[in-house]
Amino acid sequence: MINLSKDELFRILSNSRRRYIIYYLHEAGDEMSLKQLAARIAAVENGTSVEDVTDEERQRVYISLYQTHLPKLEEAGIVSYDDEERIVALTDEIAKEGFFWMQTEDDSRSWATYYAALGVVGWLAILARVIALPVVATVPWFAIAALISTALLALVGVQYVTESSGDDTSNSFETLIE
Repeated sequence: MINLSKDELFRILSNSRRRYIIYYLHEAGDEMSLKQLAARIAAVENGTSVEDVTDEERQRVYISLYQTHLPKLEEAGIVSYDDEERIVALTDEIAKEGFFWMQTEDDSRSWATYYAALGVVGWLAILARVIALPVVATVPWFAIAALISTALLALVGVQYVTESSGDDTSNSFETLIE
């Protein structure tokens, strides 16, 4: 991650146009022309579609981006700007590592993995009962069903508590740009 103090990062992010620049470049996943970027930001600021942005609205944003916001973001190491081609992109480091709101969930423990494991355990219990394995053959069907459904309910409960009390960053960038 780039080495910015919290104060510097907050100063940079304090302006909505700079947040929009980062957001749209991240959303595009690639470089954008300054003209495209200015049109998208002008559309949001004027509450209209990109197609309905007037030349005057786009130009006002374009000049602001060119003269003020892109130089600050470039100096901070967040974007790169090709002055000849008028192309803007996130720097390789930001595109690769991102900011906290660009991070995806920790893949080390996906909830889908837990649900899949519970499904496998359930089917193994059913199979063991069907082929009459000595230990499981005496277990009634309702006990297997109760055990699996209780485990599922517990897993759903843990996921709910974890996600409702944890830091959900999936929509945090959308919140930042508003």
